[in-house]
Amino acid sequence: EDAGDDGDTRTPDDLDKVLSAARHLLGLINDVLDISKIEAGKMELYLETFELTKVVAEVISTATPLVSKKGNSLVVDCPPDIGTMHADATKLRQMLLNLLSNASKFTEKGTVILKVRRHPGDPEDNIELAVIDSGIGMTPEQLSRPFQAFSQADASTASKYGGTGLGLAISKQFAQMMKGEISVTSTSGVGSTFTIRLPANVQ
Repeated sequence: EDAGDDGDTRTPDDLDKVLSAARHLLGLINDVLDISKIEAGKMELYLETFELTKVVAEVISTATPLVSKKGNSLVVDCPPDIGTMHADATKLRQMLLNLLSNASKFTEKGTVILKVRRHPGDPEDNIELAVIDSGIGMTPEQLSRPFQAFSQADASTASKYGGTGLGLAISKQFAQMMKGEISVTSTSGVGSTFTIRLPANVQ
């Protein structure tokens, strides 16, 4: 920012690359630390009551530049009166950002949808959050391993798109810690839908 304000035209581009690389490395390190904590049984929940629309808005604010990078449009389908949730808001944000990051990575000039619904249940309501993309999708064989740690669809995917293959494994563990689940449906060449289901009141 200072270089730009000083009228320097070349330095900001180089600094942007440094910043982007640093953020990428930080993301990789955090993923490895998270999976290590989970495997060591040291990951804990911080439960609080929060407005679900507020968390969704925060996630969308962070994810929009990511999604638009490849010419995609981001659509939010969340009722304004969806109400509150009692859960770990930080982990929910991380799960949604993982899913939106993946969707934007594997979709080009398409659409990424975040759909949020509350389903009445007995004894409690359930919250369903789905990330739907129109990207490259997965084959039945690839669908057998998306939640395995350090696993990606195949070697060419890892080479072309990068990443550690930890985001989905971490998200699945977070969902299970909150007595929920995460599932996927996908068709190769058509797109994928990742769905998080959690109790509205996590105990």
